Amino acid sequence: MSSDTITSFLRSLIPDPSSPLQLVLLGLAGFFAVRSALSARANKGPAKFSMADVTETSVPTKRDFTPSELAQCNGQDDATPLHIAVRGVVYDVSTARGFYGPGGPYANFAGRDASRGLALGAFDTSILTDVDDPIDTLEDLDKAENEALDEWATFFKGKYVPVGRLVDEPMTPERKAALEKKEEDKKNKEKEEKELKEKEKAEKELKDKAEKDEKDAAAAAAATEESTESKKDI
Repeated sequence: MSSDTITSFLRSLIPDPSSPLQLVLLGLAGFFAVRSALSARANKGPAKFSMADVTETSVPTKRDFTPSELAQCNGQDDATPLHIAVRGVVYDVSTARGFYGPGGPYANFAGRDASRGLALGAFDTSILTDVDDPIDTLEDLDKAENEALDEWATFFKGKYVPVGRLVDEPMTPERKAALEKKEEDKKNKEKEEKELKEKEKAEKELKDKAEKDEKDAAAAAAATEESTESKKDI
């Protein structure tokens, strides 16, 4: 029975509202009517979701971003988009400039592929792949690092709007030559560093040996002198 039905029924029983008794009865009727309405509303549960209740927002058109294009979306000012790539997906994190914008704790990830840094829990730019290099394949990550990155990817997917994919730069002859030269320079540098370490190690070994020989000679001389003195006393 609805609250309106209850109220109408009780009013029919109370023709003279001026009577104190009838006023009390009318008050009770109102109380039970309100309680009945509230109980019916509670039993219905939460309101069903409807797309009509959703406010339309502007969602950027999805597109492909090369690392150099992504680098332009570094949020250096309010007019510049702030994007970050995680596991090949580019997200708009402009709503979190306090974290990813200039001065934020994750500012080094702005406009970059942050995947390796998130996997390793390292926030220095030195851990990230250079913009000119091929996209990081992340093949060398271990199980724990992959799991950490998956958690971050799930976080970004649930919190930020995906605006595109991260794709490699076109492999032009010029870029191919530049990458080959960079790789050669890297190998030469690693070779030089290895040779330097080996040289320093050899020099240290020679120094340590010279110091040991000197100590041994001093000890032998002291022993000889002590033996000579002992013979004099005989």
